[in-house]
Amino acid sequence: MSKIYSALALLPLLLSAAAHAQTTTLYAQNFNSPATTSCGAWGGSGSDSSLSSDYNGSGQVGSATFTQVGTADRVCWGSALNTDPEGTATPYSGGFARNGTVVESWAIAFDPQGKPFINGLLDLAHVTPGNLNGTTVPTNYPGTASSVQMGLRFFRIPSGSTFNLAAGAATPIASPANPANLVISGITQTPLPESGLVDVTKDASYSRYAADWSKHQFSVDTSSFAPGDRLAIVGTVIENLTYTVFDNLVITSDDVPANPPSISKSFGAPQVNLGQSTTLTINVTGNGISPVNGLTVTDNLPAPVVMGAGGVISNTCGGTLVAGVGSNQIQLTNGVLPAAGCQLQLEVQWPSAAAAQCSGSPVTNTIVDGTDFTVGSTTTAGINAQATLACPAPPTPPQVSVSCIPNVLVDAPGQVSSCVITLNASQLADLTVNLQPPATNPRYTSTCQNTIVIPAGSTNASCTIEAVSNSVTGDGDVTATLSILDSATYTIGSRTDNVEIRNDDEVSPPSSPSPVPTLGGLSLLLLSGVVAGSIGFKRRRKSN
Repeated sequence: MSKIYSALALLPLLLSAAAHAQTTTLYAQNFNSPATTSCGAWGGSGSDSSLSSDYNGSGQVGSATFTQVGTADRVCWGSALNTDPEGTATPYSGGFARNGTVVESWAIAFDPQGKPFINGLLDLAHVTPGNLNGTTVPTNYPGTASSVQMGLRFFRIPSGSTFNLAAGAATPIASPANPANLVISGITQTPLPESGLVDVTKDASYSRYAADWSKHQFSVDTSSFAPGDRLAIVGTVIENLTYTVFDNLVITSDDVPANPPSISKSFGAPQVNLGQSTTLTINVTGNGISPVNGLTVTDNLPAPVVMGAGGVISNTCGGTLVAGVGSNQIQLTNGVLPAAGCQLQLEVQWPSAAAAQCSGSPVTNTIVDGTDFTVGSTTTAGINAQATLACPAPPTPPQVSVSCIPNVLVDAPGQVSSCVITLNASQLADLTVNLQPPATNPRYTSTCQNTIVIPAGSTNASCTIEAVSNSVTGDGDVTATLSILDSATYTIGSRTDNVEIRNDDEVSPPSSPSPVPTLGGLSLLLLSGVVAGSIGFKRRRKSN
């Protein structure tokens, strides 16, 4: 839909143009001159002729070709209440109406003279007459404080071509009329993207017969026009039983061309972890002069990136935006690009199922200017929008081992083994290790449970196995086994360790007395001789 601004909205634009660029007037028409036919004061009849016969050719500035559907004509304002915005002595304007199936339109065609962008000013108003072409109009129809719509369309006429204006397809009387079409050699032409509907407003303080004039602005990109091409402006009354009037049409162009629209994009973060989301921002710059219809953007997200659960965060580009959760495509159609630009923000995700593609290498997301990004027939900057997003390779999981010291206990008081679960490197977060604790046995107790938590920043956690003291004989030895179970969050070094609890209550059997050693016969004889000799030797010493 064409965006039409009031004089207040236009003022900064005019001041800026005056300060920074030379503005050229291409065409101006105040409908006061030439006036080849007369018309009675308002309240009587309109011109006996038509706009095309009265104003075809030269305007106050430049030249243009008028054509029309129906009896669009010149209107005379003879009452102060209906004063023409010029305040001239001969207040004339153009006028056209809809009465049931009779839908009037007008068109004006002129040469933009090679200018890349034209701006237009047009005074608009509407009145509610008591009688319209023989049909009585209700007092409150459409109402003294109402807003009615007018079609305002723009067409390109190739150099050397002639055109005619044709009424749009018929609609029921209670429905809005279709705008008129421009036809060349029997072929209906496609309107330029700046085409649309204009709201023609009226303040409540004005009577049904009074024209509450307001200024409106429009702009059209003509940068793609070839020499000799003309621009046609077509107006159509949309609402039934409505009389719309227009005046002071001025077409200008700045010597400084409009900025070509461009597109860029970025992700909220250069990388996201598996299963996480980030914000995708698409920025579209405007031409800096006027809004333009026909904005389309298609963004095919690179695999495996998809739309996240947050969907569309914001859209200042209007139109229809389709971006379903889980989809890998974002599509905007029929958007309106404001002069200052617009923005799309959406949530995208690296899905949990795409773990195999988390390598740290980025994927590249590209919007191709001219294919994925267009603004009607406007010439764009020709620069593709590109951004990258990566999923970091998952960190190497830590290695976990178990070791119990000591490995042998006896069933006596104070016999405890400490089983330590050890990491090869501390972690930033707590790590839960799954265990297979020792089987229940009356010979020992254990603090080892199904899981054990190694705190963040630490490399170990421990539990104990303690022998139950007893003096029972014959209860044998038992083994307590502690094992680490598998998990995706760690690998296993030493998986299992054992602690043996031995019985120390067995009574040892009495020992046999050692036999006294004996001498054989020969040894005994020799020993007797030695003893006898020793006794004799002692006697001889004593007698001496």
